[in-house]
Order: sequence, then C-alpha cells, then structure tokens
Amino acid sequence: MQRAKKAQRVVRVPREFGPGDVIVKRMTLNLGAVTSTAAGTVALDTASDTAYVQSAPAAEWASFAARYQQYRVRRLRFTWVPAYPGSGQPTAGATSGHVPIIVGDFIGASVPGSYAALLSDERSKIFCSNQKFTFEVTWARNPNAKLWTATSASIPTANQYGLGFGGQPASYPATTIAANAFLEWDVELRGSQ
Repeated sequence: MQRAKKAQRVVRVPREFGPGDVIVKRMTLNLGAVTSTAAGTVALDTASDTAYVQSAPAAEWASFAARYQQYRVRRLRFTWVPAYPGSGQPTAGATSGHVPIIVGDFIGASVPGSYAALLSDERSKIFCSNQKFTFEVTWARNPNAKLWTATSASIPTANQYGLGFGGQPASYPATTIAANAFLEWDVELRGSQ
C-alpha cells in the first residue's frame, strides 16, 4: 500500500534586497558664490543629507527615482574655494578681507541657529576664509541615517544629519563674494523598478 503524498504548499517570501542590489552614486552641486552680508560677515547656512539631493540637479535625481525604490545618504562633503586666496583683498577698503569660517555638524532637528551653537559642536572646526578647505560628515553620528527612505519621499527629520557654516566677525566689505562652495553626496540606491 502506497502512502498518499502530501501536497506541498508554496509560500512566497517577499524578496529582500541583497548587497548586489545596492548602488552608490556621487552627486555634486555647485552652491555658487558665497557673498558677505551687509554687515561684512558670512551668514550662517546649513546643508543636510536631504537638502538638495532630490532637487539639485533635479533631472539627475528624477532618473534615479525612476530606476530605484529607496535611498540613503552615506556622506556629505562641503568644499570652500576662496575668491581671494592667500593674502588677497576683496577691495581696498576691507579691514582684513578674511574671516574665520566656522563649520560644524548636526543630527536630526538640532540645526545650529547661531554661530555659538555651531561652535559648541564637539566636531566644529575653524578655517580661514582665504584658504581652500573641505569638511565632511557621515551617517556615523546618527544611526537613524542608515534607514532607507523611498525615492519619492524626503528623509525624515529624525534620520537626518548635516553641516552648518558661517563666518564672523565682520571683516568683509558689504555684499562681497567670499568664496564658491560645493556640496558632494554619496547616495546609496536600491530596489530596481
């Protein structure tokens, strides 16, 4: 007598993304000229891992979003290229032509709102505005930044990290170009559509 074979039930497990599904793209944005304020300082500004990634350049991001389902930002690099390197002066009337540029990082919603807040960060650095420099932040300080976000959405505030920069005291003449600034991101994308 033969035993009846049990019918096998096929269970479909949702496909997980494997390491081979993840690609890394480098995106670069020229922020353009950084101009001094009417008071001769370099205004406080910030850039986060979600700022600009989806909008500048928009066409590049649109092509990624059409091909991939999720993303996260591994690294953000800020580069300062002075308009007047060395001992150059922006104008004859400048007091020094150069200011200390403060750069620091932040996580989540703790965006620095003042020069003092920027300086209070343990990783903040001070650079001379007439020297080229690079400052880099990564997701290492915010474990939430490693969580994936849909390419159609912005990274949630709790998952963000970024950097802030600005310069004081007043040393530039009003509304003088101090430098050109550039941002670079390493963006991971996964889930081919």
